[in-house]
Amino acid sequence: MTTIAVPAWLPREPELEVQESSGAVLTDVRAAATTVSDVADWARANGAPDDFAGDAADAADHAVTRFAGDTDVVHAALERGALAIDTFLTAMRQRRTEHDELMERRQRLNDDREALLARIEGATADQVEALQAEASALRQRFTSYHQDLVAWRDRVDADEQAAVRALAAVDELAEGVTAAADPARVDTGALASELRRLGTDTDAVNAWWNGLSQAERNALMISDPDLVGNTNGVPTGDRDEANTSAVQRDIEYLLGLQASGQDLSASEQRWLENAQSIELAVANASSAQYAALGVDAFVMAYQPHAFGGDGIAAVAYGDPDTADHTAVYVPGIMQDGTQIDENGAQALNLYEETLNSMLAEDPPRPGSVSTIAWIGYDSPNFNPESMWPWDLGDSAGDVGHTVTEANAQAGGLALSQFVDGLNSTHSEGDQPHLTVIGHSYGSTTSSYAAVGGMDADSLVLIGSPGASEGAHHASDLNMPPGQVFVGAADNDPVSWLGGEDGLLPGSWDDSLGLGQDPAQSDFGAHVFGVDNGQEFHGPGGLVSTGFMQNHVNYFDDGNPALANMADIVSGNSDDVVDTGGRTQDAHDYLYDWAGEEVQHHVVDPVVETYEDVRDGVVQTYEGVRDGVVDTYEGVRDGVDDAVEGAQDAWDDAWESVWPPRWP
Repeated sequence: MTTIAVPAWLPREPELEVQESSGAVLTDVRAAATTVSDVADWARANGAPDDFAGDAADAADHAVTRFAGDTDVVHAALERGALAIDTFLTAMRQRRTEHDELMERRQRLNDDREALLARIEGATADQVEALQAEASALRQRFTSYHQDLVAWRDRVDADEQAAVRALAAVDELAEGVTAAADPARVDTGALASELRRLGTDTDAVNAWWNGLSQAERNALMISDPDLVGNTNGVPTGDRDEANTSAVQRDIEYLLGLQASGQDLSASEQRWLENAQSIELAVANASSAQYAALGVDAFVMAYQPHAFGGDGIAAVAYGDPDTADHTAVYVPGIMQDGTQIDENGAQALNLYEETLNSMLAEDPPRPGSVSTIAWIGYDSPNFNPESMWPWDLGDSAGDVGHTVTEANAQAGGLALSQFVDGLNSTHSEGDQPHLTVIGHSYGSTTSSYAAVGGMDADSLVLIGSPGASEGAHHASDLNMPPGQVFVGAADNDPVSWLGGEDGLLPGSWDDSLGLGQDPAQSDFGAHVFGVDNGQEFHGPGGLVSTGFMQNHVNYFDDGNPALANMADIVSGNSDDVVDTGGRTQDAHDYLYDWAGEEVQHHVVDPVVETYEDVRDGVVQTYEGVRDGVVDTYEGVRDGVDDAVEGAQDAWDDAWESVWPPRWP
């Protein structure tokens, strides 16, 4: 009997218990280390009070110095611990990649084994020798797989043991003292100075950052998370880790104040709202609505004190460093860091629609996506529920910037630098296909960035009050030919503001326009279809319907605008139908609405009142007339009845001949 030895079927190796979610431990440790570092810095900067002198001052300075030293010991220990955890998690990411590769290899080996068994089952005698050779080669491949699997398990075990040793080395006070005094300890002050010096050269920042050791990057993320997390050119993953630590540090500090019975000041409350909004924006990605997408969220900017507490915030859904298609969404008026979660939900809608758009193609087009909600400029804002001018308070001056371009111009530079950072950190070969979408005042901001040379592939302007004073035609926006897209709802009041002149041509407000209406046919952009929204009347309708529905619904499911933007983001802009654009000036929509308001609120009520009065007079006249007629007819009928009755009675009493014949 001839035997052909086929190797046994390979079972699947269990997944690693350490998953990406384990990174929360690193965030906790980094946040703690950052807090301790901040305390140590504060102690060093604050010695004896100004009114202390002599021995008292010396004693106070000595006490504060000792406190700062003790705090630095804790900081050094936590820094070492964070490095150990970071090193371990980095290794585990590599081990997961290796695990995936091993499991793919296992599947191929098992498939080859099944195919060999099928051939053996129907083999003839003259095929046996070849099948034995094939089985021998397969056994060698199986042996090699087993060896590699054992080596992989050994690496996992070694990584775990190294992490345990590193953490155990700083779990006592004396070890923390040694770590703090280590001459090889990272000089974070020098690193932070160099990062600031590199400034806005995002390519230089990226090259410098990638040249640092893991210990240097870890130490700098702890000592200066705000710097690392908000510097364009630092890879997205590292920005996220630094910013997430800063967010957690701030929330724990502020909630701790509340828990101690202390009332937060107005600025502290605003600070907390900024931090919690970032948390909500990240949580959106795993909410019930979006959990099926399986998308990771990255905090790309967090500066809660910027712009007088309005804050800077940016959250990416999907990693822009590896995505094939990236979109940056720039919100407009009445948006700030406390609303990054709401803007993040719109970016998630765009993410989902873009993936669906790619899958719907025939054949489905592969590719990865990242959509970013970016509030990195001072958007004019106020509470839309306030009633002008009585309840706006201090925000009136801020929202007043809506009719000027100063904030948009400054924001355009910041946006362009942010986009430069995305291009610098992209790690998958060529630069990504990158689309910038500006909504409302954010469209003016995006236009300023484009006029200044922003390095993007496509520009989308939606609900725009104007394309900036530097753009008189789509060609002024420096995008590739045919890659300026515009969506404007006819009933979106913000889109009525665009024009080369002010709202009152030739008058004092000529300087207040935000530039040409990009939806005009002669502007030269590709204008796509949108939901034109509902008609509205009065101040209440202007806010509740005009601004709150027609102006903000471009990202809503079912709005053609969302599907068109998804095609643009995915690089499938050839499918976006050009409607030809507006042939009526944007301001004319406003004038028409104002005229209709006069008709609706003045003319129609006057006419209606006149008609009511007229109808009342007519009804009164007719009532009087009918009453007179009724009375006349009643009297007449009564007289007739009386005459007839008398006649009958007379006839009964006298002869039928009248007058009677007398004798």
